Amino acid sequence: MDVRMMVTRIVELSHHAGNADVDLQSKALGWVNAAYQELMDELVPYLPQALQVQEEGVCSGAGKLVLSKPVYRLIRVVDREAGRSLRLSNRDDVLVVDPEGTATGEPVRVFIDAGRVQVHPAMARKLAVLYVPMAADLLMDDAEAAVLLPRVYHHALIWGGLVWSAVFERGFLSQGEQLLYQRQWAAAKEQVKLGLLGNVGESMRVRPYRYV
Repeated sequence: MDVRMMVTRIVELSHHAGNADVDLQSKALGWVNAAYQELMDELVPYLPQALQVQEEGVCSGAGKLVLSKPVYRLIRVVDREAGRSLRLSNRDDVLVVDPEGTATGEPVRVFIDAGRVQVHPAMARKLAVLYVPMAADLLMDDAEAAVLLPRVYHHALIWGGLVWSAVFERGFLSQGEQLLYQRQWAAAKEQVKLGLLGNVGESMRVRPYRYV
């Protein structure tokens, strides 16, 4: 099921005939993406290895490395020049040990800053990064292959899109209808998780990875 088909189905189910809103298609695309990001966010703890990719690059002098995709979660970061793994951290922990941001010396820790890799102390460094990228928002003309989920689970995004349409638009005819879609969305997410856990390597539309 391509993205436009999902959007069309959501509009059909969430709004009665004769609705005057001419922008429903673009709104429904936003609902699909809200559901997609919600589902992918929930899948990461279940299937981290199925989503991992590896890249190498050189940090700027400010210690920042921009990868081909925004980073959702770091799995492992190796300082190629020092031949050691950096400690995975977060911005708050770094502020505790270096509130002024003036620390110098060899990098010992790494964290995510606005989707980019940041080493601390900051220094230009060659890194090998194993990470989980953020799932990119879907576009209206995206083909079925753009969705990281296999086709059999695309219906889940329709249920999720319907729930998100209620959040943004109150598009259902009754509260009972809204509760029905919420139950279907919760059940669909569980079905996706259980289904993918049984066949991780073939289920996700990503290339194999190797550890750094």
